[in-house]
Amino acid sequence: MNILIDSVYPCSCGYYSDSLKPCTCTPALVTKYQKWISGPLLYRIDIHIEVPRVDYEKLSGDRVRETSESIRARVQAARDRQRNRFSNNESSIVCNADMRVGKIRQFGRLQAEGGVLSVSKH
Repeated sequence: MNILIDSVYPCSCGYYSDSLKPCTCTPALVTKYQKWISGPLLYRIDIHIEVPRVDYEKLSGDRVRETSESIRARVQAARDRQRNRFSNNESSIVCNADMRVGKIRQFGRLQAEGGVLSVSKH
């Protein structure tokens, strides 16, 4: 499996849909630029995510960050829960990603309040 990660400006000046700086491109120029990247390359890309500007202060500030150790502990706790969930299972499932529809229905039942929340959002 190969993974391609790419980054492309939304227009030739780079500020189309920017929240702070206005785009200087005409609508026709934006369309022309976006068509340039389309075609054989674009249809091979499965996930498209628009990433907005992030303020420098948010990236460089002295905010309290979660340590690698606490993240590792959370991940390990989730893995332990999965291992316990599937320990009595006769199949080769070891984590949530291995589950198919039947196992998702068996192990992934929503609690009543979760079902209500899910229905109200749609």
